[in-house]
Amino acid sequence: MEQDKVIKIILDNMKKLFYPEEWLEIDIKLSKSELFAMLIVDRYGEVIMSKISNEINISMSTASGIVDRLVKKKYLKRERSDLDRRIVLIKLTKKGQNTIETLKKSINKYLNIIYESLTDEEIKVLTNVLIKVMDALSKSNEEKNTQNKEKSKVEKIEIE
Repeated sequence: MEQDKVIKIILDNMKKLFYPEEWLEIDIKLSKSELFAMLIVDRYGEVIMSKISNEINISMSTASGIVDRLVKKKYLKRERSDLDRRIVLIKLTKKGQNTIETLKKSINKYLNIIYESLTDEEIKVLTNVLIKVMDALSKSNEEKNTQNKEKSKVEKIEIE
């Protein structure tokens, strides 16, 4: 079966795919959620807590805990907005910026290795396949979220 072959390839090469040597130091220092939070802050420059919560699809209290840990580790900082002092903005510190830049350089290094081994046509095909895979996964996640929301609706029970 073709799926078994794909699973075998992924398992045999998991270390190369998910744990390149350069990522080990980052992986030891940061959890997946912490890294995602930092990537979101990097992408937008500065964010409010609800942006992190929505982007990672976690509760506000969980997002607050993640940001608290990253502030304590000096990867992120909180600042009051100049326009509205009630708003707290989350920004990367210099240490956070350096960590994200290191990660991006590492990712680019591996992408360049991949791209150099492919023709322009293969890169186009790979890009289209990856987009389809991400769309399928997004659709699957949306369906699960819809089902979970429907299950969690409060149901009225008539009491005699």
